[in-house]
Amino acid sequence: MSLYTLTPKPGFERYTIQVGWNPHRTYFATVVDFAWDPVTDPDNQPDTVRLGLHAAILDPIEVLLAVEPYAEISTALAAQLRAAQAAHPPPPQATATADDRPAWP
Repeated sequence: MSLYTLTPKPGFERYTIQVGWNPHRTYFATVVDFAWDPVTDPDNQPDTVRLGLHAAILDPIEVLLAVEPYAEISTALAAQLRAAQAAHPPPPQATATADDRPAWP
């Protein structure tokens, strides 16, 4: 597993921004404001980004594009994410194409 906590861009300091490759063999991205309280601050609802929870993401660029508006992204990060994926590759069924999968009965 890899996990990178990114530095927020100016104006987005309220967010915790993370990307990585997880044991379930998908890239993930989160942009969350853990301090927001809807009771005390109902008019300032934060953005929330959560990718890689329900569908496998096998291209690191997808998660980097999702967090790019919020965080500084180093030029080496895509390569670091790909290295984590290479060290713990997805199972064969995650990378199968539609032609490789059995037909639905």
